[in-house]
Amino acid sequence: MRSEAWIVCAFLAVGCERQLATTSVVERYSTPDEEIAFFEELKDSPLVSNEDALHALFLLADGEDHWATYAERVAEAKRRKWLASGFDEPSTESAEVGWIATAACRITKVDGGINMRIWGPIPRYAVRELRNEQILVGKQDSMSFSGAEFVDFLTRLSRNAGLGGASALAQAAAAGDAKASPEKRVLPPTGRFE
Repeated sequence: MRSEAWIVCAFLAVGCERQLATTSVVERYSTPDEEIAFFEELKDSPLVSNEDALHALFLLADGEDHWATYAERVAEAKRRKWLASGFDEPSTESAEVGWIATAACRITKVDGGINMRIWGPIPRYAVRELRNEQILVGKQDSMSFSGAEFVDFLTRLSRNAGLGGASALAQAAAAGDAKASPEKRVLPPTGRFE
C-alpha cells in the first residue's frame, strides 16, 4: 500500500508541472503591422506563453505594445497590478488563467461581487467573476490556455467591455472564420424521426 501511495504522489508531482513553449509567437510578430498575423498564429498554438499573453493583453488594453522585452512587459504589468509583485515566471512557461483573469478584470474595470470588492481582483475571484459573465468558459485559476481558447477569451472580453484596442483581434478572428468555412454547412433537421 505504501509503494502505491508514492507512485500516485510521483505521478501527481510530474503531471502538475506547467508546460514550456519552445518559442513565443511575439518573437516572430512583434511590430504593430504584424498584429493580425500574431493573433492568427497564436490561435493555432497548443499553449499560450507568459510573454504571448502579456503582449496580447497590452494590445487589448492599449491598442499597441510599447515594450520590446519580456522584462519590460512584466515590470509594466506589475505596475498596473495585472501581476503580483512576486511574479517571476519564465517567458516561455504556459500562462496561468488566474493572472490573466486578474489582468482582464483590471483592464475592463470589472467590480465583481462582494469578495472581489473587498480583496480586489485576485485570481480566484477574477476567474469566478469572468465565468459568471460567461467570458471565461470551463477554466480554473491554475489551468492554462491553448491558443484557440485564449483568442476566444480575448474576443469575448473585448466584445463584453467594448474595447477599442481589439481591432487586430477582431480582424484576425474574421479572417480565420472566412478561411475556415467560406460557405455555410447545412445542418440536418432536429427532432424525432419516424
